Amino acid sequence: MSRTHVNFKADARAKDQFEAIVNQLGMTASTAYNLFINATIQRQGIPFDLALDPLTIPEVKTKVVAELKRRLDLEGDPNIRYLTLEESKREVLGL
Repeated sequence: MSRTHVNFKADARAKDQFEAIVNQLGMTASTAYNLFINATIQRQGIPFDLALDPLTIPEVKTKVVAELKRRLDLEGDPNIRYLTLEESKREVLGL
């Protein structure tokens, strides 16, 4: 297997912290980079989830807050029957 050099820029402080962590794990930064590369190839994608927290998206947060307010407004409504956990198990799950 032939080898090549890879160069990229990283924040100096982050690089130092990264190297300290991987060294504590008993490997070099080069080994950790290779693990990342091979895991990416094996997964055919980044080997960890990349996602926004839905509540940081303004439209989603607005909808969630509106729904919470709607449900709080219904809390005292005598026409709504709230089930206990045991009632839910029996009625919904048939237990």
